[in-house]
Amino acid sequence: MINKRTFKLKKSVSFNLILRAFNLTINFLSVSILLTFLGKENYGVWITIYAFINWLNIFDLGLGQGLKLKLTEAFSLNRFKEIIKLISSAYFFLFLVTTILFLGFFINYFLFDWSAVLNVEKEYSSEINYALVILIAFFLLIFIAKLIGVIYSSLQLPFIDNLIKTSSQFVFLLLLLFLNHLGVESSIILVSFFSTAPLLLIYLLVNCHFFIIKAPSLLPKLKHVSKKVLKQIAKPGIQFFAIQMGYIVLYSTDNIIIINLMSAESVTDYNIYYKYYSIPFLFYNLYIATHWESFIDALVKKDFSWIKSKINFFNKLFFILILCYFCMYHLEEKVIELWLGNGKITKDHTLAFYMIIYYLISSLTTNFIYVINSYGKLKIQLISYVIIAVINIPLSVFIVQQHKTGSEGVLLASIVCLLILLILMPIQYSKIINQKAKGIWNK
Repeated sequence: MINKRTFKLKKSVSFNLILRAFNLTINFLSVSILLTFLGKENYGVWITIYAFINWLNIFDLGLGQGLKLKLTEAFSLNRFKEIIKLISSAYFFLFLVTTILFLGFFINYFLFDWSAVLNVEKEYSSEINYALVILIAFFLLIFIAKLIGVIYSSLQLPFIDNLIKTSSQFVFLLLLLFLNHLGVESSIILVSFFSTAPLLLIYLLVNCHFFIIKAPSLLPKLKHVSKKVLKQIAKPGIQFFAIQMGYIVLYSTDNIIIINLMSAESVTDYNIYYKYYSIPFLFYNLYIATHWESFIDALVKKDFSWIKSKINFFNKLFFILILCYFCMYHLEEKVIELWLGNGKITKDHTLAFYMIIYYLISSLTTNFIYVINSYGKLKIQLISYVIIAVINIPLSVFIVQQHKTGSEGVLLASIVCLLILLILMPIQYSKIINQKAKGIWNK
């Protein structure tokens, strides 16, 4: 069984790393083209809107993560009847959630002045409103369709979901090039549509292939929906949901804070640095994240020695990550100039240094989080993210206003918050892997 697990893991890691390289290439090309198409201010507005809409991902109430945990266990132990019930219950519940969110959004849509919320000029109000409608409609439909990615991940084939996302980004890049070639006028509405429609379409096609051709016996049916099974998914799912909320506050509020305290142009500068220094972290995090389903399988079979060997390797890999960031810091100006051209952003070495610290702390914490998530012992992480969600925004505002910093003050607040996880996660991992976790450490 260990050989089978290792074979699947190597296959997933190889494909994921190739896809990540392709994904990053597309992403960086898209940034350059979008910056040219929209202009610096509109690009900052677009990035803020997109980050805002990304918050919708938490409204699956952690069901995707809960499903992955239980479904991977069921596949590992060949519990076919349980697998059918898990899949049917998850699709049915997400359909209900999506319907409620659709109604809730359209009821409240007319009550807010979204240009005021995002601190942009009134002249953009109409365009922003239409863009929000498009983004929210597609995001909510993707909610249901993306469960197929969870199913493939539970089969220890997480690269399938990455392939879907990379394919949609490639289509988006081609559409952007087409718009630029035609000389179409700058439009956040068009960007909103073309950034999400391909992803929904590809997810729907993969769903059809899996449930009609590959595994018709697993096709979701109302008769297989089970309240008992739904509770099994929901129990860890609610905890994942709360953690995701804290995660969103930590990782996705920066753009909104910056656009309100500074300007849309500052968001663009911050986002460029964020993307540039994210490269090593994305590869590092992807490599570790690919082990999640394998960790679940190993924990189910109590193969603790295999997990320990992997964590030891991750910690050694971390030193290579430090070297990567050292090189990137010294090559920053030349690479960004080559990427975007001269004078597109305001250079900020302090922001660059904080960005490196931010990603290094995130990476070191990641070494342990996926084992803890695989074991489903989420109480410590949940409490940590609740604290983070409460203090991150006021701490960001305090640092920026009291110490007269720029966007680096917002990032410094995120670093302080991340230190909570860096202290607690290795302690909990050690207790779990040595089977000494008691009390809150075992919840």
